[in-house]
Amino acid sequence: MTPEEKFKFDLEGYLVVKQVLDADEVDMLNRLTDQVFPGEYNEKGMWMTRWVSKWGPPTLALIDHPRVLPYLIGLMGMYFRIDHDYCILMRKGGKGGGLHGGPRLQWGDGMPGDHWYECQNGVIRNGLTVFTYCLSPARAGDGGFACVPGSHKTNLLADLPDDVRTFERSAHYVVQPEVEAGDMIIFTEALIHGTMPWTADHNRRGILFKYSPGHSSYSNETYNPEDYPDVTDQQRRIMAPPSIRDREVSVTNV
Repeated sequence: MTPEEKFKFDLEGYLVVKQVLDADEVDMLNRLTDQVFPGEYNEKGMWMTRWVSKWGPPTLALIDHPRVLPYLIGLMGMYFRIDHDYCILMRKGGKGGGLHGGPRLQWGDGMPGDHWYECQNGVIRNGLTVFTYCLSPARAGDGGFACVPGSHKTNLLADLPDDVRTFERSAHYVVQPEVEAGDMIIFTEALIHGTMPWTADHNRRGILFKYSPGHSSYSNETYNPEDYPDVTDQQRRIMAPPSIRDREVSVTNV
């Protein structure tokens, strides 16, 4: 990560990285998506499915894509793990979830949370963090991913108005970043974020890989490397279940 990228992530809680995937990679991933997509959306105009990483070598490679590793290390350190992955498709008029997330170390009912962000002595660390591979463009007003920049540091999470949270009222502090196919959106789950209704004529397509620190897990399921015939040693380490003692570094090929 460049110093400016670190500054922007610390300031806003998210980052758009341009052209992480080249045109051939985008085409391949879109073809794979077409093969898996059943052709029907749910009542909200969305389709989601998990375990994209099991679609074959092209999606397995996304776990430790060489363009992404510097950001994983810069935001999570050398001990991170893949937590879960999934794909989102939206058609025109599709509606996603309202604004959610935000910094949570402990929920009100006592359930432990992992939506956190810290920066000490210039070192950034995060809890659950999302790396979204954009397979279609999202231009101004198209909808899709939206967030409240800087809200990963808010002290007033509960004061976000309900009508803003549900996108019934526009607020200047809610933004929808513009992206092109091949770009990546990285954000900490400590950031207030959500999915605006999709208004573009083309479908929204995104593949989300979410990572946790090596000692924690958001999902109640873990990865089994034996489910991946082409798994590498590095990917095995990234798939390891959460632990602290004697944990190996996740990455050696940087």
